[in-house]
Amino acid sequence: MTKRESINNDLKKALEKLKEVLVLPSENIVNQDASIQRFEFTFELSWKLMQEVLIENRVDTSRGVKTIIRDSANLGIINDPEIWFKFLADRNTTAHTYKEDEARSVYKDLKYFPPLVEELLIKVKDY
Repeated sequence: MTKRESINNDLKKALEKLKEVLVLPSENIVNQDASIQRFEFTFELSWKLMQEVLIENRVDTSRGVKTIIRDSANLGIINDPEIWFKFLADRNTTAHTYKEDEARSVYKDLKYFPPLVEELLIKVKDY
């Protein structure tokens, strides 16, 4: 199994776990925290999959996640880098500090993330 295949499989599993927790009652703070944690895993695997596709297509990936997202849009494996930048900011907010009000704000937007990942998984098949 290649590195790309491994990341792809892990991403599919992480996405399913994220979707499972997003349907749980949102009033429960533990469900919100679990959703955020699963989002972080799913986001990390998403950009790492983008990176692998870029490497396979001989694109320099040494300049960081924002550049990987931008180059992925240029290659056509994602449509809107700006929404990915927003989720990158959300990941950075939740991964590096814990402020409950910021975490709640991130949680409210998580329902919009799975469709982006599903689209990514479909598009990378062509590369």
